[in-house]
Amino acid sequence: MRPKKTNPKLDFERYAKYAQVLEKTKWASEFSWNHIRKICQYIDPVKAKKGAIVFKEGDNEKSLGIIVKGSIDIIKEKNRVATLKSSQTFGEMALIDGEPRSATGIAAEETIIFFMGEKGLIRLTEDDPKLGVQLLWKISKLISQRLRQTTGLLVDYMG
Repeated sequence: MRPKKTNPKLDFERYAKYAQVLEKTKWASEFSWNHIRKICQYIDPVKAKKGAIVFKEGDNEKSLGIIVKGSIDIIKEKNRVATLKSSQTFGEMALIDGEPRSATGIAAEETIIFFMGEKGLIRLTEDDPKLGVQLLWKISKLISQRLRQTTGLLVDYMG
């Protein structure tokens, strides 16, 4: 079977629409318009209805999710431990280390998520190494911030 020919103009328009959505988030504030548009070539947008399972504890998905609209409740052992909102991300560790998801995410309302998988990240880094490093730097900072937050909570808990 022959691969479908894509229309470059339609692809450009689709990615530009994604970029307009992503640009409105705080997550994208460190990137130029051209970089945001380029990142959008490597993402898969997903719309989740309220109550939909976005990811499940134990899943082996190597992907990062950027919430561009809505919110996701993070559930661990039947307890809501956090609610992630627009501009927040999840799955940074799963994308980098490939380990299973450590919690379940359920859409708290209609939510739009931009997913970037391992293959997309690798392709982006090969196509634009400077942008790939910038994106990996951002992911590293997010992981570091979460670790500091968790350490602070652990210290508070231990008294």
